[in-house]
Amino acid sequence: MMAFFLAIVMTLALFSFMAWMTIQPKSAAVSSETLQFDVVMVEPNAESQRRIRQLPEPPKTPSIPSSKSSLSSNVANVAPLENNTMPSIDVGDIGLNMVVSLPSFDGLGQNQQAMPLYRVEPKYPSRALKRKMEGYVILRFTIDEQGKPVDIESVEAEPSRLFVRPAIQALRQWKYQPKLREGKAITQPGQTVTLEYRLN
Repeated sequence: MMAFFLAIVMTLALFSFMAWMTIQPKSAAVSSETLQFDVVMVEPNAESQRRIRQLPEPPKTPSIPSSKSSLSSNVANVAPLENNTMPSIDVGDIGLNMVVSLPSFDGLGQNQQAMPLYRVEPKYPSRALKRKMEGYVILRFTIDEQGKPVDIESVEAEPSRLFVRPAIQALRQWKYQPKLREGKAITQPGQTVTLEYRLN
C-alpha cells in the first residue's frame, strides 16, 4: 500500500516538472554551438586490478612415523609327549581317531633336525570300518633333500596289511623341513612314524 502512494507522488512530481519546462521564457539564450567532447577510455591498471589467485595449499598429509616392524618368529613350546605319541586327531565324518606318533631322529647333535611341515591323514579302509576294526602301522622312511619321505617300508602292522597301504599313501604326501648341515640340505635315513587307526 505504501508503494502505491509513493508511485502516485512520483507521477505527480514528474508531471509538474514537465509543465515547468514548457513555460520557460523563449528568450532564454540557447547556445547554438555544439558541445564537443572526447571520450577517452582509460585502461585500468592491470596490476592494480589483477586478482592474484593463489591455489589453496594442499592438505598436509599426516606424517606416519616410520617404525620398522620387527617380525619375530613365534616358536611354540611343545611339551614332551608320553611314548612319543601325538594327541588323537578327530576326523569326524567317518567317526574315527587317527593317532600319529612323532618320527624318531638319529643323531640329535647335528645342525638341524627335520620337522614336519605338512601332513595328510591316511584313509580308513572301508572293510575295516564295516568290521569295526582298529589297528596301527609303523613305517620307516628316509627324508630327502627336498623334505619328502622316500624309501617307505612297513616295519610293523596290526592287523597285517589292512592299514599298510593307506598309511604309505598318506606318508608320501607329507612334507618335512630338510635337515641342514653346513648350510646344505642332506638326506635323513632311519626315520619312523606310527599311524594308529581307532574308532570312536
